Formats: sequence, structure tokens, C-alpha cells
Amino acid sequence: MSDFEQRTEEYGTAILKLVRVKETSGANSRLFGNIVFSMKHYKEGDNEMMLVRIIPVTSNSSRPIRGVTGNASDQLSINKIYALVNHRSNSIEFGPTQGLFLDKNLRNKGIGTFALNELVSWLRENFQEYSITPFDFVTADNADEDDRDVRNKFLENFGFNLSFTDVTQRNGTMKAKKPSLIKNYINSEKLEELDIEKFFFNLINEKNKLERDYNELKVEYAARGEELLGGMPKGDLIKYTVIGSISVLVIMLLLVI
Repeated sequence: MSDFEQRTEEYGTAILKLVRVKETSGANSRLFGNIVFSMKHYKEGDNEMMLVRIIPVTSNSSRPIRGVTGNASDQLSINKIYALVNHRSNSIEFGPTQGLFLDKNLRNKGIGTFALNELVSWLRENFQEYSITPFDFVTADNADEDDRDVRNKFLENFGFNLSFTDVTQRNGTMKAKKPSLIKNYINSEKLEELDIEKFFFNLINEKNKLERDYNELKVEYAARGEELLGGMPKGDLIKYTVIGSISVLVIMLLLVI
């Protein structure tokens, strides 16, 4: 990915958005997990960039979410997408140049759509008439026809025009003349934006409640001259561990962002 992020200081305040993600199977749906989207704004000379990072917070998936995907040639590009604006040429480039690589467990859930929509909203609000540089597809993670169909629909929902250099549609380019001609799009059936402050406030309150319950159990066992060895109900113990881990993650997330 471009080293613009590494060269420049953050401009303005990072924006965090928390989204609840649902999985659908036929007529049924279930909670997949919660994702934080971090929007960071950078400026340097005639250039500025909006970078969207996709950060899994919780997941109910039986498959663990990893921070890497095997076919990405540049690990810095994983779970990130950005728009780079050049004011001298009045032009816009999307990146990373390797393409948007999502962890495989995060795909087909509207997560990439939400990230791109944040960029589209920023560009439409600020640079409507700038020209958009055509962006070549990355085909490494689109070997299957179904994956390519999902990719094509993903881009066409925003109004990008697609052209291909081979009959299998593995290689091609997405084009749009300017942001005013791109559409905003979110799959509201899969995503629900949450109040991030309220969400983490409730998590901390739940963690504190579990701590109080645990301490009361320890006092009760001590009064009987016994040690608390697995005395906490298994469900509460797991819940306590998960909430404690999330609290640590939130603190680290705020420090990093």
C-alpha cells in the first residue's frame, strides 16, 4: 500500500463507528458479530487521504477471525481501504493498489460495502467534480466465478462501470468519472450501526457487575472455610472472560487509533 499513511501525521480527529453484522441463511438470520470502522484523515502538501480500517471486535462465528489473508502480497493492505486525493491534478485514487483484502470470514456480510460507502460519502461531500483514476482489479482472491460475481455486484451497486480484459472476468478495471456520479449504498439487511459509546459503556458496566458477583462468591466461600475453585457458574465465567478481553481490546484500540 502507499506509504502516505506512514509519512504523514493524522489530520483532524479519527472517527469510530460500530456496526452490528448479521448473517442470513434463507429466512433465518443470526448475529455474526460487531465491527469497528476507524476513519482517519491525513494531509500532506497537495495530497490528502481518508483511510478506513476494519477492526473486528466480537464474533459469534465458529471460525476465528484472523488479521491476515493468504493471498495479499502486502500485509499492510488487509482490512483497509482508502481514497487518495491530489488537489494539484484534481484527481482521486482508490487503494490499496493490491485491492481491498478482507479476512475470508468477513466477506459477503456487507462489511466491505460499509467501508467503501464511508469513502464515497466523504468524496461526494468534498470533491464531487474531481476525476477518479481507473482502478485495476486484483484477481488473487477471485478465482471462483461466484467470488467474481460478488465483486462485480459490490462495485456496480455504487455505480462503477466495469470493463474486463478476459472472458472469465478475472482481470479488469472499475471506472467512474467523478464522485458526483457514484452512489451511496449500504446493505441495511445485514448491518446495523450502533451507538459506540453506549455499547462500550454497557460492556464496562457488565464487567463491573460480574466482578462484584465474583467477589461476593469469594466472600461466601471464605465464610464457609472453602476456596472458590470453579465455583462461578461456567456461563458467567466465560462471559466474564470475554467481557474482560473486550475491555482490554477497547483500551488498546483507543490508544492505537
